[in-house]
Amino acid sequence: MSLSIYNARLLDPATGLDETGAVLIEHGLLTAISPGATGPHSDAKESLDAGGLCLAPGLIDLRVKTGEPGDEQKETLATASRAAVAGGVTSLVVMPDTKPVIDDVALVRFISDRAKTSAKARIYPAGALTTGLKGEAMAEIGLMADAGAVLFTNGDEPLQNASILKRAMTYAASRGAIIMSRPDDRALKGSGVMNGGAFAARKGLAGIPREAEWIGAARDLMLAETTGCTLILDQVSTPRTLELVAKSRSEGASVFTTVAAHSLFFNELDIGDYLTYCKVNPPFRDEDTRLAMIQALKAGEIDAVVSAHDPQPPEEKRLPFGEASFGAAGLETTLAALLSLVHDGPLSLLEALAPITCRPADMIGLPQGRLAEEAPADLILFDLGKPWLCEREHLRSRSTNSPFDGRRLQGRVMQTFIAGECVFTR
Repeated sequence: MSLSIYNARLLDPATGLDETGAVLIEHGLLTAISPGATGPHSDAKESLDAGGLCLAPGLIDLRVKTGEPGDEQKETLATASRAAVAGGVTSLVVMPDTKPVIDDVALVRFISDRAKTSAKARIYPAGALTTGLKGEAMAEIGLMADAGAVLFTNGDEPLQNASILKRAMTYAASRGAIIMSRPDDRALKGSGVMNGGAFAARKGLAGIPREAEWIGAARDLMLAETTGCTLILDQVSTPRTLELVAKSRSEGASVFTTVAAHSLFFNELDIGDYLTYCKVNPPFRDEDTRLAMIQALKAGEIDAVVSAHDPQPPEEKRLPFGEASFGAAGLETTLAALLSLVHDGPLSLLEALAPITCRPADMIGLPQGRLAEEAPADLILFDLGKPWLCEREHLRSRSTNSPFDGRRLQGRVMQTFIAGECVFTR
């Protein structure tokens, strides 16, 4: 099968391409990229007129939680991938915090095998850094890497034992494995439920201080420097953390950073009248911090944007704010959150797309994420100006705990292709 998509605005952040043209897809790969072309490729058996829509690489999401195995009422691989392709996400890394925890070869293979039979998107398993995520013993990193785990993390439970973390980093460095770490200090975080500060005090809620992130990041960065391990600091939420990263990089450390898309869109005031859909960790920070993080993204100091998709059922969200679970559904709103920064002016379109396409692909060594000959034909067609109202009951995730519920957004995926096959049409 060969397909030519033409009359499209070709967008490739990896090369800076932004021009009307056409692409040719054969046997699941991009075989020709033709900027300036006015019609379909002559040797294509099928053709699709994009009607001027934007054609970009499919999004790559490095942090997605599902409930499979064990908590399928929250989310399955099938429902997560259904939501993913509707949001333009064609490749996603699933976190190991499941029941049981993905901490051995059999479970890594289960995720890979299950994804092949039930998921529309490409799914890559992350392995647990410690057995059961308990932080007491290093998990089988080498064996899980051989079985297909693309990175290793303790998920939402930052590893408190520095000795175990150093041992895991040393071993990971010897295997060329990647460790993803949440920069946090549990003792400082305490019982906090939102951003620490005056607003939290006025709401009568315990705050999560920024220092918890700084101290956790400083420790993890020092260990990465001394062990030579490749480290991803997960969901960074303050500019000072990025300053620590810059210093560590200057010392030769291999460190990447991610930020959650919702942290670039919302600030602490959006909690409003105790809206539990806005209860996430790390929490929405103050407006000055949000704006500073957007500028850091523009400057290239943040490597990837993640959905931080964390589905929670209604019974765990419809509680008093202090008792509700952390977490937000995000697979269908990541692109729109970033496009809002394009419409508002801080980012160019290519600057918004790079941290969700080519940069995360480079971080974990995937061939996707770019418009290039012989690259997988994982693509999205999206309407940059299409307005839409996010209504949680219309989201495709099994859990619809979205902070974007009721928000008017602009920019929407119209079609999604994986290996040249259309897997979603709006």
